[in-house]
Amino acid sequence: MPTPPKSVVLSPREIGDRLRALRQARSLTQVQLARLLGTQQTAISQVELGNRGLTVQQVVKLAKSLQVSTDAILGPPDGSSHEGLPRDRKLLRRLQQIEKLPKPDKQALMKTIDAFLKSALVA
Repeated sequence: MPTPPKSVVLSPREIGDRLRALRQARSLTQVQLARLLGTQQTAISQVELGNRGLTVQQVVKLAKSLQVSTDAILGPPDGSSHEGLPRDRKLLRRLQQIEKLPKPDKQALMKTIDAFLKSALVA
């Protein structure tokens, strides 16, 4: 029995576009990223052009090197995998840090945030 066709969430070109945008957002050249990954600049170029795919291990290594989640590279194009969560990664990291605070510190910070938001939204 033949296997059903795989549905493509992102094309190799879209993955390449994401990789390029992430690399440029971190002010890295293809050569610099290649050095971080222990590969050649031509390999990065081929991925960014959509001419070459990535293995799971390469995606994980890229995500670590670029300090992003693997979803930033391979996640759904509409960002639906984090429905209801902020898309701003810095904000998400701060929220994760807040969750680790002792309860009294967390409550004090929440009061400060609430006061700030109340005054900012009124203005």
